[in-house]
Amino acid sequence: MVQKLKEVRYVPQLKKNLISVGVLKALGLEISSRDDVLKILRDSMVVLKGVRRTNLYYMKGNTITG
Repeated sequence: MVQKLKEVRYVPQLKKNLISVGVLKALGLEISSRDDVLKILRDSMVVLKGVRRTNLYYMKGNTITG
């Protein structure tokens, strides 16, 4: 499955891509977090999933730019 994020900001100096949970909530997505697993849902379907390491959630999957 490929998820397309719109209206993103690109910072060339960052080595990792960051996704704002607040922006996802503003787009109407539901945020669920339990046992160090973050799920982003749209109409009860999981569209993004991440695992917590230290104080950040790392999304499972790959990033495609362009």
